[in-house]
Amino acid sequence: MIRRSFVMAFADKISGVVLNLATMAIVSRILTPAEVGLFLLASTVVILIETFRDFGIGAYLIQAAELTPMTVRTAVTIMALMSLGLGVSALALSDMLASYYGKAELGGLLRVAALAFLVAPISNPLLALMRRDMAFGRVAAIGVATALTNAVATITLALAGFGPFSFVWGSVLAAGVSAAGALICRPDFWIFRPALRHWRQILPFGTWSTIVTLLGMLADALPRLILGRVLGFAEVGLFARAISLNQLPDRLLLSAAQPVLLPALSAHARNSGVLKGPFLTGLSYVSGLQWPALAMIAVLADPIVRLLLGPQWLAAIPLVRIVALAYFLLFPTYLCFPVLVSLGRVRDMAAAMSIALPPSFAVMLWASHSGLHDMAMSLFLTGSLQVASLLWFVRRKVPFAWAELGEVLLTSGGVTLATLVLPVTLIASLGSWDGMSAAVAALAIAGAAVGWVAGVILLAHPLRRELGILGTFVLRPGRAIGNGRSL
Repeated sequence: MIRRSFVMAFADKISGVVLNLATMAIVSRILTPAEVGLFLLASTVVILIETFRDFGIGAYLIQAAELTPMTVRTAVTIMALMSLGLGVSALALSDMLASYYGKAELGGLLRVAALAFLVAPISNPLLALMRRDMAFGRVAAIGVATALTNAVATITLALAGFGPFSFVWGSVLAAGVSAAGALICRPDFWIFRPALRHWRQILPFGTWSTIVTLLGMLADALPRLILGRVLGFAEVGLFARAISLNQLPDRLLLSAAQPVLLPALSAHARNSGVLKGPFLTGLSYVSGLQWPALAMIAVLADPIVRLLLGPQWLAAIPLVRIVALAYFLLFPTYLCFPVLVSLGRVRDMAAAMSIALPPSFAVMLWASHSGLHDMAMSLFLTGSLQVASLLWFVRRKVPFAWAELGEVLLTSGGVTLATLVLPVTLIASLGSWDGMSAAVAALAIAGAAVGWVAGVILLAHPLRRELGILGTFVLRPGRAIGNGRSL
């Protein structure tokens, strides 16, 4: 069941990533880094406000041991009230933020983006209920339709000369499609009948979940917020694109697991309460997939930037390499949140983020005054702070030996080195890491794939079992998915 859900979630995510890449490749050749940076700053503000809008309702509906109709109606009512109130707040704050950053266009972007707050209370709870029921096929269909709408609208509007507003209108139209799709796939109109009877049951979870999500979003948004004020919107665009390119492995390989992990781990915790095995296995999977991908992004930064962004973004190449190496540290973060939430320890997650965020802000603020290079280098320190804090809290509830974690890292590190052998040898023989042709880059990727498979098999990495299942899936897909067991 878990593997089938993962396959459907992966189909959803991979289609979204492909469409986003196409949008990025086209729009980055139309808009300047400064225009892209302006939109990204506006979207950062909107995302931070959206954290309060959801109020953890989605996670609550997924992990709650028992849901009654009145509880669901109460949760949806709270989400609707929060969404409408925060939409009005976004409108009220738009001019003030535009003045703070010295860009009048920012206010207009925020006002348009606030329209999405009207439909979010429709799509979000229905999608959460579908995920709780493991109905990832319907969720995937909605996700594909939403991503396609966003891509087509954004590209069309960018070509028509809408500038950074093309992104915002694309996201608003996509939100409308998501709401319509959710109603079509799960027409449970009764959940929208107002009710507040169980607000005392929902608010404590929502409060802590919102704090955790806000702190996580704030940690991710700090570079953009700081750079927009200290250096300028072009620098925001360059840095944000370097981050986006290094998040591709997460979006392609790991983000599909996130919607499945929380309900799966919550069910596992309710049944046995022992999560050490799934946690360590999950870490081996994450590092075994993410590290080789990040290593290849560092190696192929030049052709990746030229292909996906175009010649006006070449200044992002060194940033891409630094960020790729810094992101090696972040592999535990993808499992810490679902593990702690499934154990009912969302407060621990909030405490961990609260400890890491203030020094991270100070480090980034100091680094920003020295330029983009130092800002990127600061990610090594801020990432270490975040991971150390999270693992300390996780080990209190999921005890594991550091030697066990070291074994995971050693095996995944070996797979990463095996992945790099052929591409590094090929590129070194040419004598240049920059300006390589598309053919050389394609050969390097093929060599990396061969090395990764060889490393997984020879080092007996836990992913070897998944390779066997993948081979069975190619030959007998129904049996491979149907007989797949939960991790």
